Amino acid sequence: MLGPEGFLIGFNYTFTGPEYMVSGYPEDWRAEYEERNYFMGDPVLMWMSMNSGMRRWSEIKLPDVRGIMKRAEERGIRYGVAVSIKKGRKRSICTAARSDRELTDAELQRLSAKFEVWCELTTNRAALTEGELEVLRRLRNGLTQKVIAAELGIAEATVKQRAITATNKLGASNRIQAVAVAMTRGYFD
Repeated sequence: MLGPEGFLIGFNYTFTGPEYMVSGYPEDWRAEYEERNYFMGDPVLMWMSMNSGMRRWSEIKLPDVRGIMKRAEERGIRYGVAVSIKKGRKRSICTAARSDRELTDAELQRLSAKFEVWCELTTNRAALTEGELEVLRRLRNGLTQKVIAAELGIAEATVKQRAITATNKLGASNRIQAVAVAMTRGYFD
């Protein structure tokens, strides 16, 4: 709703790229952006990679030597916001674009608050408890629920409940996917 002309959300960027990214920009703009390697020189992306916080595109005063913003404007992608959050060595970014007007301060605050929550879910170990992480670690190692219960000195029902809770917190559909998500996010490091 805040970015009817498109949006981009990328979580946990490192030098190898994002852990997760989704773009809601029009397909023809995405294709042009990728074909012409606009990311190399995009002032909005440069700002997000160097700063934490939130800025309207019009407030970003970095050079646009490739004319990317002018080209976006020609496609109706005129106004936008950049949000960047760094946690540890990982950065998460969000942009949202409109053709009709600048986003209001209230809209900027709403977007920033939502994005902060989403970042917490992906970078703060999804609020997993140490007990839930211990169960996931052991599941990763191929241990059965019975063996995990014995190793941790807890009931099998507790192991089962911790696995269910961790799976739900990670938005996974099953234990295997929960372990994979936790591994991808580096929760066992």
